[in-house]
Amino acid sequence: MSRPTKSFIVEIKNSRRKKAGSADQPKSIWGTFAPDLKQSLDQEEPLPSPTPAPCPALPDLKPVADGDSDDATVVLPRSTFIEKWGSKKAEKTKAGQGDAVSTFLARIERQKALLAEFQADPTGFTKWRSAWFREVSGGFGVSVTYDSVDAGGGLRYIVVETAREIVEFLDDLAQHAQIDVNFQRALKENRLRRVSQRVGEVE
Repeated sequence: MSRPTKSFIVEIKNSRRKKAGSADQPKSIWGTFAPDLKQSLDQEEPLPSPTPAPCPALPDLKPVADGDSDDATVVLPRSTFIEKWGSKKAEKTKAGQGDAVSTFLARIERQKALLAEFQADPTGFTKWRSAWFREVSGGFGVSVTYDSVDAGGGLRYIVVETAREIVEFLDDLAQHAQIDVNFQRALKENRLRRVSQRVGEVE
């Protein structure tokens, strides 16, 4: 059998290409909707850009010419700070000038409050470092102050049997601080000593 000629083979290839090209090929979805999409985009109006909120007006700053230079300096508006607070101007209290007696009386009231906390919950009381009283054998030991201050006659520490006696002792101690000049002097000296110690620690 004789082999087919070359022109016949070319004709068959061309016919196959035409058939393959006529087959339905998948197209992009955007190809179908492209005309409608373009038309809708052309009809839409552009959105307005947001306008920034107006800034509060600043006070006018007037340049003041300096005699020594050609440049102008800006002077800020004058504050009313001095006018507002000038009437309350006062001298700062120096260390040690406070009333030592009133401070001591306030500490006594603090001790009464601590004693009330102790009586409400003796087992849960945890403020022993601030208290002038301690549980000791036979009752309670009570100090005159945090410091070793003599209330007169060498009295700095007592032992009482009940918490009620602690309150009575604190009341008598407060009255003693109000009327005994020597004890008042001891309180003031102790206050000055504490202040000088604090100043020395800072320095």
